[in-house]
Amino acid sequence: MNSICVNSEYSVQDEHLSDFCRAIGVRCFSTGDLFWSSYGLRLFSPLPAYRQISLSPKDLSYIWKQGALFIHYFTSDDCPFYPGYDLIVEDKNYDFDNIQSAKRRHNIRWALKHCNVERVPFELLLKIGLPLVEETYNRLSLRFNGSVLERWKNYFRAAVSNPMFQAWGVFVLNQLAAFNFHIYCRDGAYIPMIFSRTDLLKWHPVDALVFVSTQHAMARDGVAHISYGRRPLTGVDTDSLVNFKESMGYKKIPLKERLEVNPVVKPVFSRPLSSATKALADLFYHRSGYARIVSGVISTLRGQIKLSDAGYGG
Repeated sequence: MNSICVNSEYSVQDEHLSDFCRAIGVRCFSTGDLFWSSYGLRLFSPLPAYRQISLSPKDLSYIWKQGALFIHYFTSDDCPFYPGYDLIVEDKNYDFDNIQSAKRRHNIRWALKHCNVERVPFELLLKIGLPLVEETYNRLSLRFNGSVLERWKNYFRAAVSNPMFQAWGVFVLNQLAAFNFHIYCRDGAYIPMIFSRTDLLKWHPVDALVFVSTQHAMARDGVAHISYGRRPLTGVDTDSLVNFKESMGYKKIPLKERLEVNPVVKPVFSRPLSSATKALADLFYHRSGYARIVSGVISTLRGQIKLSDAGYGG
């Protein structure tokens, strides 16, 4: 990994992504062909997320100097790791042939006859999309309050004129039934989350939305893959959700997941202090995003240690 960006196209992308991160108050930095950002507690992950990278002690020293407390990435090194995955489409000709489930193909075709899938401006999501954000959070038993609402408002405002972001919506009877957005970086596209309206799910709007938006993303010049999410560090990617993504043609690619801790805070996340730290984090798990990150960090570190003790991954 090189800390100096040498590709002018990457530099332009990084400027746009950095503008977005600054607008929503997120820390970020670049290292060569990787763009790192943190969405809480100085836990940084890179884009492209799918890439397996090798970090030298010099690389890690540079990253810690940028203020990172933790980094979460896929590694190619022979070292302790956690068995992770990413859900990926790499077929530039993504179509119904990628949908293995006959039932899913039927649902998509039926939805496309009754729904309208189209690009939508983020300004529209600010006007009519926020109730779907709240509804999705409630359906997933995620904590939703005024600060969460403001965070998504700021997110959509920052994405309005940013060329690295693109939003898609699906309409049923002229009502917004679901929407998602893509982040473009390097040769990939990423779907952070999909929001939907519960009473309109019977029309299968999410099936149509994922299918059409994936087709358009893969048809773009320079896009080699689209990711529908890796194993989450916080929360649980339920079997039903993973099964849905796979049924939409996304392949679950096993990858070596690595989590590194800044030496300054490492003692707090090492035994025996980690047990007390995790117990405290779990106590506030459903009330604090920071608590969920701390709990997820410790669980992943313990998984790495167990694999290492068992003789896997180095």
